Amino acid sequence: MSIIFGLSFLFTKNALDYTTPMNFIALRFMIASAFMIFLYALKILKLRKINYGKVLIVTLFQPILYFIFETYGLSLVPSSEAGILIASIPIFITFLSPFILKEQVHKVIYTFVFLSFFGVLIIIGLNKVRGNIAGDLLIMGAVFSAVFYNFTSRKLSKMYKPDEITFFMMINGFIFFSFFAFIKSELNFNDLLIPQVAISALYLGILSSSVAFFLVNYMLSKVNPTQSSIFANLTTIISVIAGAIFRKESIHINHIIGMTLIILGVWGVNYYNYKLKREK
Repeated sequence: MSIIFGLSFLFTKNALDYTTPMNFIALRFMIASAFMIFLYALKILKLRKINYGKVLIVTLFQPILYFIFETYGLSLVPSSEAGILIASIPIFITFLSPFILKEQVHKVIYTFVFLSFFGVLIIIGLNKVRGNIAGDLLIMGAVFSAVFYNFTSRKLSKMYKPDEITFFMMINGFIFFSFFAFIKSELNFNDLLIPQVAISALYLGILSSSVAFFLVNYMLSKVNPTQSSIFANLTTIISVIAGAIFRKESIHINHIIGMTLIILGVWGVNYYNYKLKREK
């Protein structure tokens, strides 16, 4: 999941040179939906009768609200500032889990969550941050959308399979964003004839949407949201490495220190969660 999401930034950047953000989101979810329907037609994916209202709550948080907040937030603040705020998702999940999911979090886990967060801060660089209240509020809207997506998916995993949840996430994402792009006069399926847009839409539609969100939903059916969400910070490491390999960007000492802290934080959260479970 972290590798797929980490590489998605490269593909998104390539596509947005030729199309609008909202149209590209609609195109990626169109491909994601087509891929999920294809799996269903081959009977690889099987759907049972579900409570659509409950699944709709999950899809409201992710992808609908998350992508709206993130897309418009990124138009007002630098990606580095957004990255710092997005990296706070595991922190909010860790603090809120005992209240919402009634899942207790040991004190040592907080230490490793903050360690991973500081790793992101060091990589991105605090000196690059500039303030914009409206943009920050929109990005925080994305943060809390992701937080409550983790909680609702975790609860729903007790009733439905990860592929069922993912199927309706993709379908609802396509319906909503296509309609949203249409009323904004941005919907243009012909953009898929542009190779850069088509390749990026295929990657983000099949891998970064369908496959990656299936992996997230699967993780949330097996481990608590604190363990699952902390892996998201690994996307920062993947994006740095991908930038160095594909765009010849430099890796500096702050990147190495930050990546080390992130990996240590991810390891610590999962190691102590498993250790505490065994002790019980």
